Amino acid sequence: MAKVSNIISSFVVSIYNGQTEGVVSNILFNEKKKAKYLIISQNDETFLMLDTKDIYAFGDGAVLIKNSQVLNMYENKILESKNCFSPINSIVVNLDGNFLGYVSDIDLDNKYSIVSISVGNDKTIKLCDVLNVTDSAILTCLGIKKPKISNFKASNVLPTVENNIKVTIQDDIKPVETILPTRSITNYNFLLNRKVNRDIQNFNGEIIIKENQIINTKILDIARINGKIRELTKYSI
Repeated sequence: MAKVSNIISSFVVSIYNGQTEGVVSNILFNEKKKAKYLIISQNDETFLMLDTKDIYAFGDGAVLIKNSQVLNMYENKILESKNCFSPINSIVVNLDGNFLGYVSDIDLDNKYSIVSISVGNDKTIKLCDVLNVTDSAILTCLGIKKPKISNFKASNVLPTVENNIKVTIQDDIKPVETILPTRSITNYNFLLNRKVNRDIQNFNGEIIIKENQIINTKILDIARINGKIRELTKYSI
């Protein structure tokens, strides 16, 4: 069992090359609700993509890969990942119309599939109670008989073809910015206004935020740059 909050901000280390390749900045899920790609930040402008099948091992703060050849430039994988999304910080709404909060964490099994979703600090929703998952909203059916998602599908109305004139419909191409890893910065907004229950320091021992201090946008940016989002999440209340 793994938590998304423990993977984000982890170092990615190549065993064969013996070096740090970057820091995990986002996780993209596919339509099967499985974590498919890790987005790795080398700096504010260069991003790499790692397929989860190429992860050798991960633990507390580090993701290990066999060698750097399993990493791809993000730009080269845009088409493959166009249907993937990141549900962190999505709103959670029940089918009775109640807003339950925002996604704060996700539990994964050993195959990186979603097991449960954490909402705020005090609610956990199992996957069996989830009707739909996207990058903007999680639909649940807590206390309600789970319907089929197909019940909500719009009826297909075919265009009328007159005089044997062929009608060609071209789907709008969605801008790739909708899944760019820079969006992961906003995914940490659920930490804003939380209080930490211990001092958090950078790797030089300098304090990023003191115990009982409230997290603001400046602290959030400093923690992200120093790879301390995971600790900020773990020790915030």
